[in-house]
Amino acid sequence: MKKNTRVVCLVVLAFVSAVAGCGGNPRPDAYTIINTSITQPVDHTLPAGPTFTQQVDILIPAKAAKNAPVFFNLGNEHDLTDRDIIALYTAYGAPENVIFIQAEHRGYGQSVTAEADQSIPSHVTVDQALADYHRVVARFRAEYPGPWMGTGYSYGGGLVIHFAAKYPGDLRVILSSSGVVDWPFTMDAYDRGVRNTFGETAYARLVRHVNTLKPESLFDAVWLEREFLIAVIHGATQYGRYSSLTPVMKLASFLPTGAFLGVLHWIDRGIAKEGAWNYATSNAKPTLSLEEKKTGRWDWRVWRYQQCRETGVFEVSVKPEGIFSRQRNDFIEECESLFKEYPAAERGKEWSPRAMVKKLSVPMVYVAGGMDPWMGLCLERDYPLNNGRYFYRPEGRHCPDYRDDPILAREVLAAMIEFATR
Repeated sequence: MKKNTRVVCLVVLAFVSAVAGCGGNPRPDAYTIINTSITQPVDHTLPAGPTFTQQVDILIPAKAAKNAPVFFNLGNEHDLTDRDIIALYTAYGAPENVIFIQAEHRGYGQSVTAEADQSIPSHVTVDQALADYHRVVARFRAEYPGPWMGTGYSYGGGLVIHFAAKYPGDLRVILSSSGVVDWPFTMDAYDRGVRNTFGETAYARLVRHVNTLKPESLFDAVWLEREFLIAVIHGATQYGRYSSLTPVMKLASFLPTGAFLGVLHWIDRGIAKEGAWNYATSNAKPTLSLEEKKTGRWDWRVWRYQQCRETGVFEVSVKPEGIFSRQRNDFIEECESLFKEYPAAERGKEWSPRAMVKKLSVPMVYVAGGMDPWMGLCLERDYPLNNGRYFYRPEGRHCPDYRDDPILAREVLAAMIEFATR
């Protein structure tokens, strides 16, 4: 046991070093960041009703022309800060003549209503979010008159497809990076991606750990640990920047479940800022205050509401074995307990961005990675894009242009600008 623990520690240290050594940012004097906002109706069908403030951030390179192309990022299921827009600008090569604008998704970060109780965010829907982004374009287009290029990642990648189909006059081109276009109630495709990442041996041990933590009751301590473990598996599998975590998990998986979780908790606290644990606890919290919501720790709970109400994506496998072996009834109980909602997929009302693709009248640049477990829910490599370009990297993970591959990112941006300026 001591030998295994010592080896695990060495691998963890290597992981820490690898993550800490990731590239730097451009000089702060190379750009200006403007933090602003826009007042939005809580319900766009009642424009004279209650409002909330949506956070908008603008990064303008020092040498950018006033009519430079605008890289407009539709926020998805997390808060957005200066760090995020700088990371976006840096990922695409810090271009001198592209203006970057990001708008936080309603219900996340600072873009929340004034309600004291944020427990059931009934105003957070796809259609309401799209109406927000439409008003953002209308508000800032006069100041930044260049061609607007809409972008989205993962859920945001499906969102931007829907946005361009619904508001075709707002954008000249869209980027959907690992855009999830199919939202089934099962995760079989994702489960296969996890198996491919870890290999059969480590996968089998992870299954054993997950099943060891099979919850006896909803929201108990064991349930939380299980949700934490699954969240770590998500992160290690999806993102190339966490690829160093994969050998750590493979090695640590030999340990008993308790010791294995201890290693993962250490990583989570030290590197991910308790991201995976926050994911678990946020979904289990019975109530949520406005003060808590604005900390950003509870964004995942709002995402769970969207899953319950609309998107229908849950970590459920068709077969009882596998990482995602929770049963449909578990999620039905969870949705009803937290939100008084019966899961959308059970109501036959899943959101389907795939149906919107054929309605696009603007070019689409689509990006996908062969090592992304979400690939099974993305557009196929041979999907016939009538107007656009498909970038595929066999070794790429989730949103590889933004997160892992600077060469790919530059190619993607060049294609977007070419379409936008025709």
